[in-house]
Amino acid sequence: MTRRYLKLAIAGCLFTLTACAQQSEIRQMHQSVSTLSQEMTQLNQQTIKITQQNALNAKSSSGVYLLPGANTPARLNSQIGTLKMSLVNVAANANGTRATLRIKGESNDPLPAFSGTVEWGQIQGTTENYQEVNVKNQLFTAPASVLAPSDVDIPLQLSGLTPEQLGFIRIHDIQPAAQ
Repeated sequence: MTRRYLKLAIAGCLFTLTACAQQSEIRQMHQSVSTLSQEMTQLNQQTIKITQQNALNAKSSSGVYLLPGANTPARLNSQIGTLKMSLVNVAANANGTRATLRIKGESNDPLPAFSGTVEWGQIQGTTENYQEVNVKNQLFTAPASVLAPSDVDIPLQLSGLTPEQLGFIRIHDIQPAAQ
């Protein structure tokens, strides 16, 4: 009787352990699917922002648009050459949004000192028929680079709009600094 009881107890334990292992694997699979779903949602949102940014830049005759969330650089032909611009470190702060404008020169020459204008605001409507609202602007300056190819990081304080409200940033009027 004891042996039979022992065999039943062992069989019961094995069955319970197998069921627990399956539950653990199922939980892990659900967690993986959830993570994958979140990543797909994020990629879809980024794709939409990239498409909007490209459409705005295709129509722009004044500067280059950068959309928060696109995470993709845009090129601007300026008086100091072709520049590749992107936004990094976009975050909320007490006054609205802070971000870093990263500008890379595409030539093998260092960038000269230069200035430009940054505008930011919201976009209402569609990419085909839109209106910029709550637009603000500020001037920025960048020192001359010593190395080539050049990278310049310009800290931006974009007041009045949180990152969620911020629809666009446009950079224009890049000019070499007066000597």
